[in-house]
Amino acid sequence: MRLPQEMDDPNKSVEEKELVYDFNCVSCNLNEKAHYKGTKPPFSRNIILKYPSYVMKDPFSPPGKGEVLMLGADCAICDKPVCISKECSIFYMKLFCINCAKQSLEKFPVEIQSKINSNKK
Repeated sequence: MRLPQEMDDPNKSVEEKELVYDFNCVSCNLNEKAHYKGTKPPFSRNIILKYPSYVMKDPFSPPGKGEVLMLGADCAICDKPVCISKECSIFYMKLFCINCAKQSLEKFPVEIQSKINSNKK
């Protein structure tokens, strides 16, 4: 993943410029621009995420509505970005890429182990 870049808009002051993250899922290579990484997207309506996530403004909602799309988060083990697709990640208190989850299978509860094992990747 590349470092965030500032969006170039000559009409915005330095404080108003948004950072843009190149989100690239380590598992499926989903590649999108994320407008925010964290738990409280400044452009959303009172949304607080449970863990730091890559978020983009919803391109299908009217401007100024504050709708967001969560792309994914950094894996709690390897710290690499992974999307929220059930083929790529599993959530158990935190988000884990499926590869790390399979390698640490015995550390998860039995119910979660069966979900991890049923993953095709």
